[in-house]
Amino acid sequence: MRLFPKIGLPHRQRIPRPRVLRHSAKGQATSPASFLDLCQAVRNADSVENLYRQLVTTIAELLSVPAMTLFVRDDDSGNYTCCASTAVTNSVSEDCSTPPSLPKNAFVVQRLKRLSSPLRVTLEELEVWADALKEWPGTVLEMRLRERDVLRLTRSSLLVQLWAKNDLIGVLGLAEQNQARLSPEKDDLLKHVAGQLALVLENTKLLQRLVEHERLQAQLVVAAEVQRNLLPAASPALPGIELHGFCQPASHVGGDYYDFIPLPDDSAAICIADVAGRGIAAALLMSVVQASLRSHLSNTSGRRPVSEVASELNGLICASVSMARYVTFFYAQLNAETRAFRFVNAGHNPPLLFHGSVSESSRKGCVDRLSAGGPVLGMFPGLQFDEESVAVKSGDILLAYTDGVTEAPNIHGEEFSEDRVIEVLRRCSGESARDIVDSIASEVIGWSQGTTQHDDITIVATKVCE
Repeated sequence: MRLFPKIGLPHRQRIPRPRVLRHSAKGQATSPASFLDLCQAVRNADSVENLYRQLVTTIAELLSVPAMTLFVRDDDSGNYTCCASTAVTNSVSEDCSTPPSLPKNAFVVQRLKRLSSPLRVTLEELEVWADALKEWPGTVLEMRLRERDVLRLTRSSLLVQLWAKNDLIGVLGLAEQNQARLSPEKDDLLKHVAGQLALVLENTKLLQRLVEHERLQAQLVVAAEVQRNLLPAASPALPGIELHGFCQPASHVGGDYYDFIPLPDDSAAICIADVAGRGIAAALLMSVVQASLRSHLSNTSGRRPVSEVASELNGLICASVSMARYVTFFYAQLNAETRAFRFVNAGHNPPLLFHGSVSESSRKGCVDRLSAGGPVLGMFPGLQFDEESVAVKSGDILLAYTDGVTEAPNIHGEEFSEDRVIEVLRRCSGESARDIVDSIASEVIGWSQGTTQHDDITIVATKVCE
């Protein structure tokens, strides 16, 4: 069979085909003692890099070959990277800024995947490759020459597959002494060593993924603590006003945010926001919202209209994130003395204003939805938002929440819904703001018992007292 269909050579050019080495069936049985040094290398290694070096050195000594190289497949690129080699001084990874590798579509890699036995490529054949490939320009030439150079650098004339469940996870490159073939005994030993080495590589990859997972988990725990510290530790002390909030992310960190920010003249800013998505990306954008809002209010003393706050925050988010990310945002300012409540709603679930005042018997128990404002933040730069003002009275309750409350499913897939939120709010309207929030949170969590929390749950209650 000609090699040129595989590498795109002109038809007139023939080069020797690499030969497949067949394992001898008559080799003597390998003693378990032959693997004692291999096991010792695994036990003594203090890092993955040192493990690969010790394994390569030990196997080279076991087989009495002048040089050996271990290529391990990178799970991201699919290329087979040289992780350790006795063919060069010290570690290849230390000597080279970029370790040599065999591309996933290299000729020898494709051959190894189709074969059940090792592949032999002599130095003479590599030279013939170079001469033949000179007539073939382009990326094929560059790739094949790079492949030849890697094999020449590592002195790999015998390539052995390292299989894990029919998956080629590595290649072992041997330099044979004076191109002399291995004896049947060493050939049999090589087969057993390759199986053991493949198992070591597979377990090492699993261990690396486990370590990386635990490292990320530890970082998420720290990130969750940082995010909790972004939420208000206490509510501002306003005469005749109770404020309380609750936030439970669906994972370690989330994209929900609420805040109470003291303002001059017995006033406070109240906000709740929900970043599209979950996890780290949503948490990062949430921190941008929190920092931008607090910075804006500290610079303006909170005296600007709430609609301007929303417009400026929208511009900051549009400039810092892609249109794939957006934020629903409700922002209000409450004056405890005048009981004036000014708000803007940027695409957020309309907060509920429960009328509990006994002075307005015709409205007592009614619920208004505060929806005036505009679209979500972060999608359309230059937006102007509308704002509204309402006068709240003793007994009135403002309840704001994210969609993780109303969309929380039970085991049958039925959502908690706004109607149930209103039902709990009416039932608990005589209680404190803290108790109202705790009751709604308890109802939602109980409703979803037996399911996985699918979204962050955030609730904020503002109650006007006597």
